Amino acid sequence: MTETMLDPYERLAETLNRIPNGFTPTEEGTHLKLLRWIFTEEEADLASKMKLIAETVEELSSRLNLPLEGLKEKLETMVSKGQIHVMNTSTGRRYGLMPYAVGIYEEQLGRMDKEFAEITEEHLQKSAGKDELFETEPSIFRVVPIKQVIDPELEIFPYESAEEIISNAKSWGVRDCICKEQQELLGKPCKYPKTVCLLFSSREDAFIESKITQTITKEQALEYLREAKEAGLIHCTMNIKSGHYYICNCCTCCCGVLRGLTQRNQPRAFVKSNFIMKVDEELCTGCETCVDRCQFDALKVPDGICEVDHERCVGCGVCAISCPEEALTLVSKDSTQTEEPPDTLKDWMTQKAMSRQVDPSDLL
Repeated sequence: MTETMLDPYERLAETLNRIPNGFTPTEEGTHLKLLRWIFTEEEADLASKMKLIAETVEELSSRLNLPLEGLKEKLETMVSKGQIHVMNTSTGRRYGLMPYAVGIYEEQLGRMDKEFAEITEEHLQKSAGKDELFETEPSIFRVVPIKQVIDPELEIFPYESAEEIISNAKSWGVRDCICKEQQELLGKPCKYPKTVCLLFSSREDAFIESKITQTITKEQALEYLREAKEAGLIHCTMNIKSGHYYICNCCTCCCGVLRGLTQRNQPRAFVKSNFIMKVDEELCTGCETCVDRCQFDALKVPDGICEVDHERCVGCGVCAISCPEEALTLVSKDSTQTEEPPDTLKDWMTQKAMSRQVDPSDLL
């Protein structure tokens, strides 16, 4: 079927799937249900023709041969509905396409209702095992280890320190976790804190226009991080060296990524970390406090001493901060297993496109 024969939602679905992040189609059409909930037909048509590289209203009008009158109003409505992104530059206000995840889905936080929560859950179930975002390299998520439990003799890179990621930003924001909101609407409220998603930007005052992100200070961002750590949440961010723009403080009961990992026998294969937990057998008393903290069932105490399943441990360090004997320490994985993440988001997208064998060049 040619692109011109597809309806706007099918065209948009194909466009989103050409983005390196992907947008998994299902035989049942759950991906189209999602788009019909988020977009009107006219909005889907316009979004399907937009680029990842943001354009001014004038540029869009010229390229798409659309009347300039009323176009800005349509775009601003789409921004307010979390369908596209906007940025203010020296050359004017620019509008661009976003990946479905991380992107459009997360921006539905202010709009999500039970119907959308149910469609999202249906799509997650129908696309399980087919989602190229998780099944291909490089991984989208990188676990950021808890710094205080890392072997002090190890070198820690800036992208491996949540505190440094926060400190290197120029503006900070916090919002509720949309995954927790989705599960709550399904009648499965989370036991962990809900306001845990931290956002950053290299621009000052980046979140002033947002209706769902609360602007906070660097000090407040560090405090949210501390509270998430103590609650037992797992710090996750984009799998890149620089240009980080979020830290999700995640749980395996709600997070769309981590929830799927618990269903696999090797969760660490799908989320990147260069650390692994080590047990000091002389200090361990077998109290099992760490077992209760681990969300990946990576710890067992079969004979009075804690044992680590290295296929399940993702190197987050959540278990170690609760150990009363300080018997747990994060150490580096074997040198043959460690790897550097892509330098930037652009590098990540380039590698992901090659891995998925998609060509997003017409969106750039």
